[in-house]
Amino acid sequence: MPNKKPSLLQISSEIYAFERIKALITDIFMIYTPILYITTYLILGSANEFRHSQTSIFICLCLYGIISSIFICISSQTPGLRYMNLVLIRTQGDKISFLRALIRFFIWVLGISLLIGIITPFFRKDKKFLHDILCDTIIIKKPKPINMP
Repeated sequence: MPNKKPSLLQISSEIYAFERIKALITDIFMIYTPILYITTYLILGSANEFRHSQTSIFICLCLYGIISSIFICISSQTPGLRYMNLVLIRTQGDKISFLRALIRFFIWVLGISLLIGIITPFFRKDKKFLHDILCDTIIIKKPKPINMP
């Protein structure tokens, strides 16, 4: 009986929450924290000013989304995904466009804030999050390059 090649959906369901959370935490520390620090201390001058400026908080979030979307558009990986050896692709295997990555980010923000984005994988066989379902994306392990003799 020949070995059947697993589908991308089967592979993506093996990516557990722990790996994705580690990638997210890495991205927060490498991308979002510097944005917050620069905005808070270099632009606004103090943490108190930052806390009272909802516009600054929103701009920081948007900037984080734009930078993450650029990483995904160019290499299908943010620094956190690269660290965990994961890639973000379309369900068909194609790379993600900048616009799709940006929309995916804002759906993620909305889904997390409403909590529906967190509980969605518990009700699905393929363990996909809401933003992955709506944007037709999956996270898989990065394929290892084939060594040619």
